[in-house]
Amino acid sequence: MNSKNELVVKSNRLIEASYRLTLAEQRIILFAIVEARRTQKGLSADTFIDILAADYAAMFDVPVKQAYEQIKEAAQTLFYREFILYDIRPDTGKERMTKGRWVSAASYIDGDGVIQLQFSGVIVPYITKLEAEFTRYKLEKVAHMSSAYAIRLYELLMQWGSVGRREVELEWLKKILMVDKNYERLDNFKKWVVDVAMSQINEHSDLTASYTQRKTGRAVTHLIFKFSIKEEAAPEKAPAKVKETHAGIRASGLFKRLRSHGIGDRLAIAWITKDEARASATVEYVEARAKQGLIKGSAAGYLRTLFESGAEVGPSVFETELEAQARETEAKAREAANSARRAEAEKQAKAKGDREAKDRIKAAVLALAPEAKRALADEYKAGGAVVRSAWDEKKGGFRDSMENIAFNLWLQKRVSTQSQPKNTAPEPEPSQPEPTPPKGTLYKKMFGRGKI
Repeated sequence: MNSKNELVVKSNRLIEASYRLTLAEQRIILFAIVEARRTQKGLSADTFIDILAADYAAMFDVPVKQAYEQIKEAAQTLFYREFILYDIRPDTGKERMTKGRWVSAASYIDGDGVIQLQFSGVIVPYITKLEAEFTRYKLEKVAHMSSAYAIRLYELLMQWGSVGRREVELEWLKKILMVDKNYERLDNFKKWVVDVAMSQINEHSDLTASYTQRKTGRAVTHLIFKFSIKEEAAPEKAPAKVKETHAGIRASGLFKRLRSHGIGDRLAIAWITKDEARASATVEYVEARAKQGLIKGSAAGYLRTLFESGAEVGPSVFETELEAQARETEAKAREAANSARRAEAEKQAKAKGDREAKDRIKAAVLALAPEAKRALADEYKAGGAVVRSAWDEKKGGFRDSMENIAFNLWLQKRVSTQSQPKNTAPEPEPSQPEPTPPKGTLYKKMFGRGKI
């Protein structure tokens, strides 16, 4: 995109309005006016104008990273910026003062490096309906200025461009720049506003300017500016070989592809001359992403950012990190699912083991011989259990049903802890008779080494 030669056209009423913008805000407003004309969208209270950081960086020769920061901050602050217009009410002829906002909406699309501006309904007529007085100039004349006051003063001088002289009232100038309360002393106003502006106008614009002051009585009341258009040096003729080379580049398919994406003639030639392979790889990468619908906003701005930043043409670091995070998240999800399945399997296996153990204990209790069960009942009583009913040999249990339930519970617990006893006692000598087991070890003998 080559917008530097595009005209900025403003109503003189707007140029002489009272407002105060930062340098970035001033630049964005001017750029939006030019962009609306370049894209043929026009300006209306319903139209959004897109401004890409890459295009802004190219226009005002600032690093892309700094451009991102400037337009993002400006998108947040522009909505609150006000202006005061002074004009005449048509039906009464009375002087009128109108207070309004520059934009009715401003948004920043994070990650795309683009802001969108919607000019307010009050301001649009002063930019688009210029049947009467207006001022026009090329944006390149103010693109390198770093003072917002320099841009404003340049516009005020350009209103009188055909005259070459303009006298302004000092207080009026402070008022429209909205610095009347900041610089009450003349020396401070001249040092920090007028002198800085004049220096930048002379250095960066197409004007040569100077100023003097006029007094009313003993006080300085007016500033008198004198200016003229600089004489531009005639461009040197390009050597024949360069012209032939450029003609060959313009005939190439790569040049035509770059131009189709909005890259300017001179910039496309410069890229191909500098690194044709990289220019080709970059345009192929951008076209592929455009087909996938992954590019929002200006393809030209995206192309320029990629080519001039030296970034690898491929997945960005951000995209690579996202893919790595996705793979890591998927791996963690699989591991969590596997862990859950293992835990469930272990839980089910334990439950099955518990059921089987209980079934074995119940079976072992049922398999006890009557004399073994009676011996264990004696042990149950000897262990301190309070028994209020007698043993029923036929029933194989206590006569009292509640007593019998308590005994069976004890019996199951005893079987569960004694079903596999550790044999720590030394084996008796074969020549010696086997000792009589002491009281309470009958079950151990039956379910340990012995048999029922």
